[in-house]
Amino acid sequence: MDRKQILILILFILVSVGIGFAIYYFFFRAAITPPPVNAPPVNAPVTGLPVAPTGAPPTPAVVAPTTLPTVVSPIAQGGVTQVQPVVTDVTVGATMSSSGSLNYYDSSQGKFYKINPDGSTTLLSGKQFYNVSNATFNPRGDKAILEYPDGSKIYYDFTNGRQVTLPKHWSEFNFDSAGDKIVAKSIGLDVSNRFLVVSNPDGSGARPVQELGDNADKVTVSWSPTSQVVAFSQTGEPYGTDGREIYFIGQNQENFKSMIVEGLDFRPEWSPSGQQLLYSAASSGSDYKPQLWIVDAQGNDIGKNRRSLNINTWADKCTFDSENVVYCAVPRSLDTGAGLQPTLADQTPDDIFKIDLNTGLQTKIATPEGDHTVGKIMLTPDRKNLYFTDKSGGLINKIQLK
Repeated sequence: MDRKQILILILFILVSVGIGFAIYYFFFRAAITPPPVNAPPVNAPVTGLPVAPTGAPPTPAVVAPTTLPTVVSPIAQGGVTQVQPVVTDVTVGATMSSSGSLNYYDSSQGKFYKINPDGSTTLLSGKQFYNVSNATFNPRGDKAILEYPDGSKIYYDFTNGRQVTLPKHWSEFNFDSAGDKIVAKSIGLDVSNRFLVVSNPDGSGARPVQELGDNADKVTVSWSPTSQVVAFSQTGEPYGTDGREIYFIGQNQENFKSMIVEGLDFRPEWSPSGQQLLYSAASSGSDYKPQLWIVDAQGNDIGKNRRSLNINTWADKCTFDSENVVYCAVPRSLDTGAGLQPTLADQTPDDIFKIDLNTGLQTKIATPEGDHTVGKIMLTPDRKNLYFTDKSGGLINKIQLK
């Protein structure tokens, strides 16, 4: 072969190889899957640790929160406090007597009972009284004015069983500190025949002490411990936006000083000596919620040292421990305007506070177990227990202080 033929042959071979490589590269190479870079040879022994798969963040285990049981203290120490049911029937007129017994009317049985200082319960009378709607006891607890739905009123002496019918047009009874006199409103049909009257509990010896006219609803009967004052009258001059001048009414036409009350719905409670007056009132400054105040209330000091206690409750949900200490049932929350519409708080549970009237210090002593709306609160003379009635039904309960 000459030189030219050899070059043609070599060129043919190179072209054939190139075409074959192109066919392999584009049509057959992708069909062969190469082994993984890190995969061991087939049948080769595995050495060392296996390769870990791609990880994901761990999912934390869901642990249910631990709910600790509520600790209920048998004695009032500031937290949830055991409530001991004392009377589980509907009651009326529950009142702590000066001797330490708690007197009340059991509506389901139609009878009057007393809870003695030792905790035992005995009948005040074996007589049955049907449908008593209200009962006002004297301080000793041995006499009471009973009221009925039809407007009838009777005086009853539990010591001798004496019963006397009182005028139907008498209302809002209150005993003096000795328990031998009453004050009441005598509301005649004629406006000119409406008076504040003082009499013996059986209605004898009645005499008018103040003409009421058309202002009967502005008068609050409340006999002071000194027996000098028998009522308050909100008929004074307006003072500011919500203030009122309050007159003290005596039983002998005394000319007592007046005092200013900042707010509406005035509710008074005398201190044991009568030297001070605890009261509640609702004003714009308290969002028309009831607010407690304390003020001097005797002789020439009437109206002096008036100061707010900065606590929202009604004075008739309080009871005095001493001249300078009170216990009060305080709603846990109050809507604006509750002082003008007290029924807004009829389902609101109360806590029990101890208030120092000298310093204004407020101490929560108990959250009654079971959520109770307190109607009336009463302290035993030995200061060991607080009795209170439930707002709905008048059921009687007790919490221990010592």
